[in-house]
Amino acid sequence: MADKKGEQGLFTRILFDYRVMALIAVLLLSAVFLFVYPKPTDGNLTNLKFGLDFEGGSQIKLQLLNDSTITDEQLQQTKDIMLSKVNNYGLKDVPINTVRDDKGNAYMLIDFAGLDYDEAMKIVGTPGLFEMRIQSYGNESEHILYGQDVIGASMVSESAQVAGGETSYGVSFLLSDAGAQAFHEVASKYDILNDPLNHKVIMLLDNKEFHRAPISTSPNGGLAAELLKGPVKQMRADTGTGKEGYEESKLVWVDMQSGALPFNVEVAGSGQVPAAQGAMFKTVVIIAALLAQAAIGVVMYLRYREPRIILPMFLTSLFEIFILLGFASAPFVQWEIDLPSVAAIIAVIGTGIDQLIIITDEVMTTGRTPTTKRIIQKMSQAFKIIFASAATVVVAMVPLYFMGFGSLKGFALTTIVGVAIGIFITRPAYGKIISEILNK
Repeated sequence: MADKKGEQGLFTRILFDYRVMALIAVLLLSAVFLFVYPKPTDGNLTNLKFGLDFEGGSQIKLQLLNDSTITDEQLQQTKDIMLSKVNNYGLKDVPINTVRDDKGNAYMLIDFAGLDYDEAMKIVGTPGLFEMRIQSYGNESEHILYGQDVIGASMVSESAQVAGGETSYGVSFLLSDAGAQAFHEVASKYDILNDPLNHKVIMLLDNKEFHRAPISTSPNGGLAAELLKGPVKQMRADTGTGKEGYEESKLVWVDMQSGALPFNVEVAGSGQVPAAQGAMFKTVVIIAALLAQAAIGVVMYLRYREPRIILPMFLTSLFEIFILLGFASAPFVQWEIDLPSVAAIIAVIGTGIDQLIIITDEVMTTGRTPTTKRIIQKMSQAFKIIFASAATVVVAMVPLYFMGFGSLKGFALTTIVGVAIGIFITRPAYGKIISEILNK
């Protein structure tokens, strides 16, 4: 009876300690971010996002072309426009990094997880320059405006079915006051009302024509009549029917919404990971992580041979991984898990076990009937070592984060966050648990 009461007292002291309660709260929050909020999409069980190493996809290196040196401000502006393009296309959290070579040439490195090279190039392979022209006489046309005069756009589709049973797609957009005025002035030069069929509105994207239609199909109405009354802001571009028409309308809409890149781009390098290879990588990494945890369990058993020590230590290591993945899934973070990130997680596991061993060994030296002062003294010594070790890791990772790019940044950031989780959440809780267990 006394043993049972002692066990209940031990459990109560552990469970209601503020350090353990903080660990439980963070674990619950991590579970919410992983499985509940936001709700996983595309049939996924979790909110984890995997990079192209695991999902397959393509990596594109674009060189920005300009006669003079591109400034840092211009480079950042170009990156912002590119981010807007990929986000408007429906691809969230696509890593885009800007770098320079030793000659000062500017590049963008873009990773597309789950997207093949051809599809990715449709999005980022051209500046996205929209132009509107009007047919003047014969095959000649006159420039009206560029995309900067478009202030809003939306994709549209005809509810009625066209010939062949396919739906017609297009983009409805608004012109700025200056753009509407320019359209009105150019159109006023020609006899559009008496001959609207021979005066067509031409729209191009990166000098490739995607829309050509008469100003009006009605001799005495439509857009031609509206233009004679004054500037017209509301416009529509038809892109065709079926899947091809839909895809074209999506690209046009994205470029209208985001604007054109200020520079032409050229592919300086590319790579592709097939989806099957990415799935294989994911399987191999899971096996490697399980083997790492198994190896940790074996080492802990050989060192201590006591389940009451091994179990808390093993669970603490798992908790650290779980919290780190929960943090990566949080809606305000949304990291992509790639191979360097996994390498960082495994490194965090290794350093974490080292620090748990330090705590355990220090507590074990307090004897069987230690005083509270003695336990606090030993824990203080253990945490001095742990904080010094963690500080060394963070100091080593910070330059890598700020000076590196792409996967190097991911490795550094994952390591820093993993170390912080251990120092401020799991280590204090483990210290309380193991000191209570060993000295009950």
